[in-house]
Amino acid sequence: MSGIVRAEGPLIHALKRSGAIILGKTWTSEFALGGINFIQRVPWNPCDPEVHRTPGGSSGGSAVAMAAGLCAFALGTDTGGSVRMPAALCGVFGHKFSAGAFSIAGIFPLSPTLDSPGVLTAGCDDAITVWQALGGSAPGTDIAVRDLTLGIPAPVFHDELDPEVARAIAFAHERLAQRGARIVPIEVPEVLEFEALFGRIVPVELVEILGRERVRRSLDVFDPVTKGRFTAVLNAAPTDSVAATRELAALRQRVLPAVKACDAWITPTAPLVPGPLSLCDSLGAALAWNRRALRNTRPGNVFDQCGVSLPLPQTPLPVGLQILCPAMADAKLLAIARAVESALNSPE
Repeated sequence: MSGIVRAEGPLIHALKRSGAIILGKTWTSEFALGGINFIQRVPWNPCDPEVHRTPGGSSGGSAVAMAAGLCAFALGTDTGGSVRMPAALCGVFGHKFSAGAFSIAGIFPLSPTLDSPGVLTAGCDDAITVWQALGGSAPGTDIAVRDLTLGIPAPVFHDELDPEVARAIAFAHERLAQRGARIVPIEVPEVLEFEALFGRIVPVELVEILGRERVRRSLDVFDPVTKGRFTAVLNAAPTDSVAATRELAALRQRVLPAVKACDAWITPTAPLVPGPLSLCDSLGAALAWNRRALRNTRPGNVFDQCGVSLPLPQTPLPVGLQILCPAMADAKLLAIARAVESALNSPE
């Protein structure tokens, strides 16, 4: 695919100027479309040495490398949760940058409308170090949990949680409330619109980037998951993507009051724990898993939020807590995340 792969971009240049040593590239799902592939072997989630559990994706290789202690931090991209979801399933910290915080030049594009880079680390302090190395604003003075108003958005985010996820999230809510945080419900009816809009933008933009006729000629070469996503939109009129982008801008304006109604939203990062990869042994099962696993993270991209996933303590399998803030509020987000992380991991 000559002409598609781009040169090393400014994000990598900035890290190298700060002294980072780039060890290599990690696995990602084909074209960053979800977390399951059939042709390329999916990495083994380090949370279970006996069972091959999915690490999530699309930045699953970065999450695995971080969880296995192979690096100090790892990079990823996040168009619908591809940093936060694998961070949650592998038990590491993931920060999805605000979409406009850094140039995405040099990053292979999935959907320029929703793409954003991100980082996976052992904890919040390391994420702050990387953020500042890239030129991001310092989080500033520490925030006390007792000074936070944290919104629990509804509907959708807390529906049909795996039991382990429900227990861990209930613990997080209780612990934060004990430390003085105000936990308030936030009605976000717009969340019911995100999935259809996401599907009209992301795969359509990727098809246009690759070239519609090139995709048609290459369908049998692609992984079955990629082929399924492409086939669903190959006949979509380009004007529909343009209309969807206009609808996205209007949706973001409508949801803005709910986004700004509190210091941050908190949700389960993913409604599930990392299950055995063998359960996704068919195309239908893989696509269904992908929709469910990314259900709670995709709204953050659609609503133009920055977000993190931090691992919750004392869970048999990894569970992540997602924190979302308005666009370009990454410094505040990281300060909140540091306070929440400390409160959840400190002794009684």
